Order: sequence, then structure tokens, then C-alpha cells
Amino acid sequence: MVNFEITVLFYGTVAGLATLSGIVLMRSKQEWAISRSQYVNSFAAGLILALVFFHLLPEAVELSDIAFPTIFLGFFSFYLLENFIVIHSGSELHFHESDPCLQHSSETNGVMAFTGLSLHSLIDGVIIGVGFELGTEIGMLAALAVIAHEVPEGVTSFALINETLPDKSLILSLIVAIATPIGALISLLFIHSLTDNLIGILLALAAGTFIYVSASDLIPQTHGTQNLKTMVAFLLGAVLIMVISFIP
Repeated sequence: MVNFEITVLFYGTVAGLATLSGIVLMRSKQEWAISRSQYVNSFAAGLILALVFFHLLPEAVELSDIAFPTIFLGFFSFYLLENFIVIHSGSELHFHESDPCLQHSSETNGVMAFTGLSLHSLIDGVIIGVGFELGTEIGMLAALAVIAHEVPEGVTSFALINETLPDKSLILSLIVAIATPIGALISLLFIHSLTDNLIGILLALAAGTFIYVSASDLIPQTHGTQNLKTMVAFLLGAVLIMVISFIP
């Protein structure tokens, strides 16, 4: 039991540190981070989608009869979240002066973006806990998927919040990073009491949110760039999941 809790908190913390690394990159090497973000996004998208289709989705369908409607619910929930709170985990990586959203940004939009990004990170932490409750392999893969997209999320967090709330950008971005280990901690409060059906539903929700993050936020940012390199990065992410799956 203690080992389980330590493992969940450890990977939740690593995910938070991944977000922090993105924040540090934006503060110290903004142009460098933005210029290479398409490769990170492609790698993360390949890794996340492979996890969804080879692991999360099959496990969710096996455990719950309503897995497919729940996957759609997870996808649609993040669609609503990002449209109403105006956040996109990838789109702000390539912000520029002609972007009307950023031209009309305000403190209110900054607070809303911070809220949405924090909620996203919190959910990521819960996903890690749910994964490890199902098994070490699924937990490791879920943690890897979360960590992979936390780096661009850290870049996004600082870029977007700094654009609207420059005086508070660092502290608010750090809170976004801390939200992931907090989510992992929260998952420990209820995770052992879940039935198989509820675990299946949570996995389906995670699959839906991961599909949305990949399809809406990560992949679009790779279009119009060096296509061969981004495609290779995408395939490397997917292959990594497959290789890990075969490790005993």
C-alpha cells in the first residue's frame, strides 16, 4: 500500500516537474523553446494516441459497458473547457502579434486560462492514480503520456499567462505545475474504493481527454512545419509505447 502511494505521488511529481521544465524554458530560452515545440508536440501526440488505442481504450471497454459514450464525453468535456475558458495546450506556443485572441487579452482571460490549465493538470494527476490502480504497466504508460505533454503545457502556461498577467505569470504557472501532483494525491483518497466499472469509466474519460489534447492541441501545431521530421517524431512516440508494452 505504501509503495503504491509513493509510486503515484512520485510520477505525479515528475509530471509537475515536466511542466516546470517548460516554464523554465520559456523564461530562459523562449525562441529556442518555440522553434522546437513542433517536435515535442509530435512526439507527445504519437505517444498519447498509441497509449489510448493500444491500452486505455481496450481496458476501458473490458471494464465498462458504457466506455464508448464516456470516451465521447471526455472528448466533448475538454472541447467545452477549451472553448469557454479559451485555452489550447499547443496553439499559444506559436503566438504572434497578429493573433486577435492575444491582442484582446485581459486580466479576466488570464484568470480563466489559469483556471482551465490548472484543472487540466489536476485531471492529469488523477489519471496517473487511476492508471496505477489498474496495474503497474498501465500506470507507467499513463504517467509517461502525461509527462510527455506536460512539457509543452508548461511552455503554454507561462506564455499565455505572461501575455495577460505578466506580474503574476511565474507564480500562477508554478501553481499549474503543482496541480498535477495534487491531482495524484487526491486520487489516493478514493482510488482503492472504486469498482472495476468505475475504473473503466475513468479510463474512458482519460482516453477521451487524451484524444482531444492530441487531435486539437498537439497535432495542429505540427502542420506547415518540417513534415518529415515531425512525422518521425510522431512515430517515435508511438513506437516507444509499443516497446514499453513488450518489456516484462
